[in-house]
Amino acid sequence: MDGLKYKHNKEIEHADDYCKTIGSSYANYIIQTKIWLSCRGLSERESSKLPEEIYLIEDDNNMVGYGVIWEYNSGKKLMDKAEKEYFDKDERYLEKDFYNDIKNKTDFVFIEVLDVLKQFEHKGYASFFIKWFKVKYPRNKMYVYTLDKSRNFWFKQGFKLVGNTKWISYN
Repeated sequence: MDGLKYKHNKEIEHADDYCKTIGSSYANYIIQTKIWLSCRGLSERESSKLPEEIYLIEDDNNMVGYGVIWEYNSGKKLMDKAEKEYFDKDERYLEKDFYNDIKNKTDFVFIEVLDVLKQFEHKGYASFFIKWFKVKYPRNKMYVYTLDKSRNFWFKQGFKLVGNTKWISYN
């Protein structure tokens, strides 16, 4: 297994041009990523709302998953994103533990998406990615807005609840 990183801007937006010219397994990664991002609704976002990098998880020249990661140098930036994309206006008071935890933080990462293809689930790829990611960002606090069905996975990776919220963190 090997974690790969691709820049979003040129490669995904111009995947068709790449495929015509290189015709390799690399082109297949780009096509698969473009399809996945479309399914997740990420490709319809304005380019300013997309991360600069999308990490692909691959094994034997097959893309088995990907992660969408945001790096922040200010807690305010993640609070703004969370308020726009995750919190209903009338429920923001429920997220006070998250606000208190993040308000003075600097240099942290937000894992927005960690997705593995169905046929590759439960084979250790997501765990591998998180282990690799912890090595890449050894001193950075990491945040995830969890779905109920994925919480056990994150707990197994050493993440802890942020108060009484759906947010979890590591470090």
